[in-house]
Amino acid sequence: MCFFSGSAFMVKPDRPADEVKMFGSHRGHQWFSLLFEVLLHVLLGLCLRDVEASGEKQVIHRKVGDSVELSFNLPTEGVSRPSWKYKNLAVAHENGVIPNNPFQDRVEFNNVNFSLTVRELTLQDSGDFSFTSATEVQQRPTVIITLQVHEPISKQPDLFSNISEPDLNGFCTVYLDCRAASQSNITYIWNVGNQNYTGPKLQHTIGPQDGDTTFFCTASNVISEMSAFKSVRCRNNTDILSKEGCGFSPIIFWVRLFIGLLVVLLLVSLLRFRNSTEIFCARLKHNATADQDQTQQDPCSSPPPVDASVYKTLRGSTDAEQGEASDEYVQPQQVPIKDWDNLIDN
Repeated sequence: MCFFSGSAFMVKPDRPADEVKMFGSHRGHQWFSLLFEVLLHVLLGLCLRDVEASGEKQVIHRKVGDSVELSFNLPTEGVSRPSWKYKNLAVAHENGVIPNNPFQDRVEFNNVNFSLTVRELTLQDSGDFSFTSATEVQQRPTVIITLQVHEPISKQPDLFSNISEPDLNGFCTVYLDCRAASQSNITYIWNVGNQNYTGPKLQHTIGPQDGDTTFFCTASNVISEMSAFKSVRCRNNTDILSKEGCGFSPIIFWVRLFIGLLVVLLLVSLLRFRNSTEIFCARLKHNATADQDQTQQDPCSSPPPVDASVYKTLRGSTDAEQGEASDEYVQPQQVPIKDWDNLIDN
């Protein structure tokens, strides 16, 4: 049995020379494979060395208000000229924090392990930090750290839904929209049964046989997540008519209540109008009766006008009988009616 290039075959040489020739060929292939593997490792090592020399990059995620300590995975022995920069702006060096740096009093530099600490992070602190250093013999590779500050999701996302009427096949389309208050790189994931979807909006089809279908929306970023859910049901036309005919409908309730209030107001208005009409008629009748009574008053209730000449004649006659002549005017005096007869007799 002999192995070559991953395949096996049986050799039955007719002569010993053939067997020796086949054995030598097999050994040569093994040496070639070993040499190729060594060269591959050497090339890979050179590539990795070039990548390390060009710089290492890390990504750190933090939320607003947190603190972060930036460090590097290099030995600290024999390090000289350490320096931190933020977006090519100097922050700290071997003598400490540089005045008028982008972070002011929120940054600290450790001159033992050369780490940089930034407190009370804000969204504007996101960006690249670079650390450079050297030894006695060479410049060490630059370490690049990317800081990403996120706003945490502090409350459930708002979930809006709308469902269409059943189509000819009895299926309904559900339209959903999920929105989180935070705007910091939010990822939305929908879960409906055993199906998952991504994105803030979802359009899904359900049928009456699905019953109550629950839609879960999860809004998340790298530091936090919150979820909300909503259940909807697709009702066919038969169920809708049955519910409208026998069940409770808020729209019908309010319409009936409004009509009832209108009827009550109309009845009250008619009753008040009727009472006002009766009062007006009573007053009118009273005034007419009073006018009639005044018109039909008894003429004997007041004395008729008396001519002054009567009194003058009577007085003159009396004076003549007594032998006294007088042309003096006598003020007429009113005589009650009951004394008229006596006056006339005299």
